[in-house]
Amino acid sequence: MATHTIVIDGYIGGFGYSKQFVRSQMDGHKKDTVTVKISSLGGSVDHALSIFDQFKEHGNVTAELSAFVASAATLLSLGAKKIRMNENSFYLIHKPMNWVDEWNTMNEDDIEALIEKLEKQKKELAKITLQMAKMYVRKTGKSLDEIINLMKDNTWLNAEEALEWGFVDEVFEPAETVNYLESEQLVALITSNGMPAPPRKNKMSGSESAPPIDEESLFNRVWNRIKEQLTKNDKSDDDNNHLNKEKMSKQFLNVNKTLGVEALESTNEGVFLNEEQLQTIEDQLTTTAQATAERDTAVSDRDAAALERDNAVNERDTAVTERDEARTELTNAVGLFDAIDPTVANAKTPEEKAEAIRALLAAKPGAKPEGNQEKKDPDTQEPFDGFTAEEKEEIKNL
Repeated sequence: MATHTIVIDGYIGGFGYSKQFVRSQMDGHKKDTVTVKISSLGGSVDHALSIFDQFKEHGNVTAELSAFVASAATLLSLGAKKIRMNENSFYLIHKPMNWVDEWNTMNEDDIEALIEKLEKQKKELAKITLQMAKMYVRKTGKSLDEIINLMKDNTWLNAEEALEWGFVDEVFEPAETVNYLESEQLVALITSNGMPAPPRKNKMSGSESAPPIDEESLFNRVWNRIKEQLTKNDKSDDDNNHLNKEKMSKQFLNVNKTLGVEALESTNEGVFLNEEQLQTIEDQLTTTAQATAERDTAVSDRDAAALERDNAVNERDTAVTERDEARTELTNAVGLFDAIDPTVANAKTPEEKAEAIRALLAAKPGAKPEGNQEKKDPDTQEPFDGFTAEEKEEIKNL
């Protein structure tokens, strides 16, 4: 398998080593092993992220870092399958920056507009900082707070320190040893780009017996004193940020559970959610809304069923009452019949009772009325007086 080499030793961006340049260098080498030699102070985050993706897509890229590698140059190197670093080199990560050029006389409205503009830029930079920090976290395995603090410190790491942090996989000894710290032009280039001066050591003074002047030690003492003063207030902010993060992890337990995280990622600027997390929350809200609608429908159906059940119970109770009244009436009627004769009372069914009554009636002959029925009472008026003979006959035939 062939090996293809790409050199990136200057500004990363449209006027230097752009994403288009790297793409042109990668074309035709998809099956080759690609080695990218990187010695750059950085440049455009946009181009660096695109180059990172190109390295990831290829899948077999080795990055070799030498001299001073900083900012966007470290970012694109994370896309390599393996990162090697020259033992004489230095490594720097920091928070992304925007160019701010405001120089004018302003009234209060102008100042307010400028503040709003800068606040918006600050929030955008905070998002970029978080995304970059997460990329470093995935590479190193360090915590988000550790990486952000290192970005805030803006401190050069030597090769061994970069290896300890996990930014590189291997430190190698170059064929030719070069002390990059001896180049005043290179150091001036670094500081002119707004980056901290790297640690330096002077050579021995003219007299062999004179002790060496350890500029690195002196620089570090002074620089550390300055950093202590500058970061004294930042420490309290970091502590507050840590407390805020703990508070968030306790306050939003259900959100953390929904997103599948232990705590929400946050900085002093606030809490940040990526697109996937926002979609997860959106899906959960949609599911909850559907479940609520289904629950409301089920409750409505349940209430309707309960109403029908209550109506049925009422109808049943009414029928029972009517049945009980009918039974009472029947019992009373049967009692009257039973009082006629023991044979009727001993009959079990209504049919048998009716038959017993018929038998009683049939067994008792009719009685002739007492008195003389042929002669009329002298004091009693003939009942048919005043009627004609035909009318009397019709009445008798009735």
